[in-house]
This record gives sequence, C-alpha cells and structure tokens, in this order.
Amino acid sequence: MCNFKPLLISALALAAFASIAIPANAALPSLLQLPGVTSGTLEATSKTAATKFTGIVNVTGTGYRLRASSNFEMTSLGPALLTFTQVLFGTKSCKADGDTAGNVLIPGEAHAVLAASGGGANLFLILFLVTPSLLVECEGTNITVTGSQLIAAEPFGKEVTSGTATTGKCSGNTPEFTTYLNDAGASVTAGLKSETGGLKSATCQEVQGTQTATASGMGAEVMEP
Repeated sequence: MCNFKPLLISALALAAFASIAIPANAALPSLLQLPGVTSGTLEATSKTAATKFTGIVNVTGTGYRLRASSNFEMTSLGPALLTFTQVLFGTKSCKADGDTAGNVLIPGEAHAVLAASGGGANLFLILFLVTPSLLVECEGTNITVTGSQLIAAEPFGKEVTSGTATTGKCSGNTPEFTTYLNDAGASVTAGLKSETGGLKSATCQEVQGTQTATASGMGAEVMEP
C-alpha cells in the first residue's frame, strides 16, 4: 500500500508489486558509486506524509520509509524495503502478514529505468517491484497486491549523496507514471493490481508531496546507458 513510495538515484535499489525480473545491460541507466565505495544504502522517510492506495478497496496511511541498498560499484538494481504506517481501510487497521497493526512492510527490488516518453527529470525513473506478492490484512478484509510502480527520480550526470523523487498523483486507479523502457529498449507498462474476495482491479499508490532520500556510506552518479 504505497504512494510514495519512494525514489531517486536509488537505481541501486528501490511501487507496488508482482515479481518480475529485468536483466540489466547497456540499455539501462546505471548507478556509478564514488571511487573506493562498493556498498551503501539510500533512505527516504516521513512520519507525517499522507499515503493512499486506490484499487479494489481504498486504503490510507500516514508515514512511510523506503530503504534501498547496493553492494556493487556500478549497478542498475538492488533490494529494497518499503514500509507504510498507520494504515487504515476505513476504520479498520491494516497490516502486512506478520506485521503489527497499522504497519505494512513491502519487500521488493528497485531498478533504474528510462521513461518511454515524458515524466521524470531527464527521463530517469525508479521501477519498484513487489517481490513476491503482498498480502494486506484489514480486520477480516484481505487484499493481495502484485505488480510494479514507477517513481520519478534524480537527473543524470551529477554526483549526489541525497536527492528528491515523487510517485506522482493517482488519477482514479491510474498512476501518473506508467511506461518505461526495458533492457531491450522496448516500451513496457508498469502497474499495480489488487484483489480481494475474488474481485480484481488496477491499483495506484501515491505518497503526498516530494520524497527526499539520503545516502549512507556512499555517494553516487546516475550514468546514461
């Protein structure tokens, strides 16, 4: 359940959801870490940002945390963990399977990709994949989320230790950023799906405002393919 989701130069890592794999090659942008740096993390967090999840059911929350990591000098992907807090379905408290009430932790992967057309500074986007599918429990209502989400991110060509990103705004169940180029240069549509009670729907995750991410133990520069 994410809106925000978060992030930028995090090509190293960091919505939504199903398990897909995108092989990295010269057609994808890469994250070049600074000399002598081979690992680090990127994190964006807010305790007050509003989040909303629109789909087969509508869920809201307050607060998120996105943490992505990399153990390579140059990479276009990595593991990521997205957490939403104070998550509600109406008055029902929600949680991911195994979490405490109100908390939804989403394990996934983050890939650096190019926008197929428009959207994102210098056409640079982060593709967040939910891996595997996510089960959200809301006091008797279970929601399964699968798919992927695009986040507009940091521009190319400058060394950074922090930056900004945005999930964009949902238009109903449709996200602001929907298409990207895969490793073969073909246009692919990203999107989340949700299911409950046998009913399925396209889904959108939105995080309020602009997300700020800071790097720990690393600096990085996003390189064009």
